[in-house]
Amino acid sequence: MKTIAYFVSENIKTHQRFIYNQIVKISSYRSIVIGPFDDTNQTEFPFENYYNLNKIKDLENFFKEQEIIAIHAHHGKHGQEILPVCEKYNIPLIVSIRGRDGSDRPEIFRKNAKRYSSFIKHGAHFFPVCQYLAEGLRSLGIPDEKIHVLYGGIETDLFAYSTPILPKEGEIRVLSVGRLVDKKGFVTLINAFKRIYSQYPRARLHIIGTGEDEEKIKSVITEFNLKDVVILRGAMDSKQVSNELKKAHIFCLASQTGKTGDIEGIPNVLKEAMASGLPVVSTQHAGIPELIEHQRTGYLAPEKNDIELAKGIQFFLEHPEIWNNYTERARKVIEEKFDVNKQIIEQQRLYSLVNTTETKTETKTEAEMETKTETEMETKTEAEIETKTEQKTEQKAENEKKTETKTNISLNLIISIAANKSNGVITPTMAEAEMETKTEQKTEQKTENEKKKEQKTEMKTEEKKEKKKEQKTEMKTEEKKEKKKEQKTEQKAEQKAEQKTEQKTEQKKKTKTENEKEKKKKTEQKKKTKTKTEKEKKSKK
Repeated sequence: MKTIAYFVSENIKTHQRFIYNQIVKISSYRSIVIGPFDDTNQTEFPFENYYNLNKIKDLENFFKEQEIIAIHAHHGKHGQEILPVCEKYNIPLIVSIRGRDGSDRPEIFRKNAKRYSSFIKHGAHFFPVCQYLAEGLRSLGIPDEKIHVLYGGIETDLFAYSTPILPKEGEIRVLSVGRLVDKKGFVTLINAFKRIYSQYPRARLHIIGTGEDEEKIKSVITEFNLKDVVILRGAMDSKQVSNELKKAHIFCLASQTGKTGDIEGIPNVLKEAMASGLPVVSTQHAGIPELIEHQRTGYLAPEKNDIELAKGIQFFLEHPEIWNNYTERARKVIEEKFDVNKQIIEQQRLYSLVNTTETKTETKTEAEMETKTETEMETKTEAEIETKTEQKTEQKAENEKKTETKTNISLNLIISIAANKSNGVITPTMAEAEMETKTEQKTEQKTENEKKKEQKTEMKTEEKKEKKKEQKTEMKTEEKKEKKKEQKTEQKAEQKAEQKTEQKTEQKKKTKTENEKEKKKKTEQKKKTKTKTEKEKKSKK
């Protein structure tokens, strides 16, 4: 069975269950895992077939025995680590792109462009987790035909849907999940929540996750005097997160572009929250608008804007009657586009495309070599035929000379024979003449046979040439068909990109119009309030 080797530089972490699923749920191909470390049972995600690359003595033989058709790295950095091996043993490389490794932001552009130049030379294929990252890869110089979007899937059974209800008493729980790093926007979220808490004292913010910004986040919580209302819960696995989603009422993730150019793809926690039936609030960042449709399946605020983010949370708190419509539509989106089983099928389809592309390239190279050999053979054959023809012409001329000589001799003999016959004497000269005549007849017969053979050989050579011409014509026709298919694929991709751009523009216009309407309403309310106040003052007077 054909094998995909998955390269990992370390054991899969708690928050990376989606990577584990993409390895163990594959069925159309055999999966093995390779890496630069010793296998250990002390991990949440163990592998059946793991091999330490540093302990394999003959890698070339290993790859042949395992029937490896491609190596799949689950991050741009990991792809960079395994690329020399792929180059040395001529193995196709596939790289999943999940965030900053596909960023074309100015802060990181040079680093990524330099990183992928060697990938392009090798002909690597890229699986970005959203269209936004696919566009980033194009900007970094990756050829379009090497980019295949593969959305990350979630386990819809683990994150089962339940009808959301805003409690009339007790805690109103806003939940957020993610690594405590810059791009997750937790400082912005805490700023937004401070505004919510001032209007809704029953509200509490629970944050699940750990990371490098933990101390910074703690100091912000202390600064805003929110120790009792913003609770850091630490790291949790997928099952624990699933239970916490059932206890929450609103989910919020304030994703933003990090200072280093780090970005999201489409965060899986948003998919999990939508699958579980929670109203979701997030930002217009990276691939998130591909998942959430503003004011239809969730609420999107501009990134790094705590005022607008607070409005999103407030929107759901003030309109609990619309929760069901939003969450039911959101669940359908997850089932249709982001179910793990559907995405595994798509992943296997993309593997077959990668394999077909490599086979086509090999076949094309072989065909080119064959064509080259055939051309060389034809040139050689033509040269040989010309040489033989020249030799035959020379031979023919010599034969003709010999025939003339023999004819002269024969005539002399015949005259001599006739003279001897008239005297009634048969001499040895007559016998010799008869023998020579028979020899000449045999020679002529042989020459005729050789001519026939030559004619047959020429006929066969011409037939072969015609067949080769037909084969070349067929090859050219197939190449034209393939080019047309590629052109159609490119046109479709361009049309999709244009549609998405139009959708984004329309979305921005809608958001702008809504904001203007809100401003007008507020202005009108202020005017009304002012008029009432003036009337009250007048009535008092």
